[in-house]
Amino acid sequence: MTINESRLLETFLTLVNFNTPSRHEKPVSEWAAQYLETLGFSVEFDDAHERLPGEPGSIGNLIAFKKGTVEGAPGIFFSSHFDTVEPTPGLEVKIEGDRIYAASDTILGADDKCGMAPILEAMAFLQESGEAHGDIQLLLMICEEIGLVGARLLDPKRIKAKYGFVLDAGPPVGTMTYAAPAQNSFRVTITGKQSHAGAAPELGVSAIVAASNAISKMTLGRIDTETTANIGTIHGGLARNIVPGEVVIIAEARSRVQEKLVAQTAHMKEVFEREASAMGASAHVEIIGEYPAYRLEKDSPVLQLGARAAEAAGLTPGYAESGGGSDGNHFNAFGVPTTVLATGMQNVHTHDEFCTLSEMVLDTRWIIEIVRAAAQSEH
Repeated sequence: MTINESRLLETFLTLVNFNTPSRHEKPVSEWAAQYLETLGFSVEFDDAHERLPGEPGSIGNLIAFKKGTVEGAPGIFFSSHFDTVEPTPGLEVKIEGDRIYAASDTILGADDKCGMAPILEAMAFLQESGEAHGDIQLLLMICEEIGLVGARLLDPKRIKAKYGFVLDAGPPVGTMTYAAPAQNSFRVTITGKQSHAGAAPELGVSAIVAASNAISKMTLGRIDTETTANIGTIHGGLARNIVPGEVVIIAEARSRVQEKLVAQTAHMKEVFEREASAMGASAHVEIIGEYPAYRLEKDSPVLQLGARAAEAAGLTPGYAESGGGSDGNHFNAFGVPTTVLATGMQNVHTHDEFCTLSEMVLDTRWIIEIVRAAAQSEH
């Protein structure tokens, strides 16, 4: 097949030039909706933005649908997310050979726009070619970078597909994520007692020391091949001459095995409470289940479909377990077998982020071949 590489590049550059931190996806979402309408998709937005924790967002998830021309073919969806991990004001894009990066002091936004651009180009290819296909749905999400919130708030009844493919992982293209962890987040408030640090330190109970004692006795980092834990932020204290009476700690635990996540979560909670109590302080531990784990069997239909399509696109199928979550965690929890496809994004969440046009071309071919393979499936 011949991919329109110049249009693919133009689409990617259009996407990244929208400044879209979480909750501010409206301009790019409306642009994508108009574009998809020209390709024969019906489009709608849900109300996820109105139900976000904290302040509302600017627009909901974009849900697009195109009726298939092959009767009985399994419906499939493709997904990516509009938001970037941080704002990109004044983004300046540079292209050197095949590589695309930000010359400005910002991220590029390849996560996840180098996943979205191939989806849009593949849909344009299919529209122009007029070839047969089954039902195709696009789930283009908001607020992924603040905890997969847009996907969590999606009404599962809106998903019309039998299988799903999320473009939101790193290379090599051809790799499919078949397992990803669940995550629990912690907000721990340790309360001690304020006192003057010079005149009467013995009358105080340092919340910071209590937190330090707990963290030093906690198993963190790489727990095993399936489990991790991290202390993310610590905020507390009022001044250098005041024994700190309160400190707030934000932490997390992840595992691809639920029993291990439960055990690690219980361990961290117990240590916080025990060490605070030992000093005469108290620890209030709030635990939130951010998203569930998933695991697909390697012979599952969705992975078989992706593998056949990868081979047809000239790629080598690969299989990966992830240490991070994606919108695919929620889609699998909704009962729709979903895998996460590799893209060309590298050094994501840093100002050294980049992607390549050649890998976006490969992803576009892979998506088209997935559509073809689904249309040719037994039905």
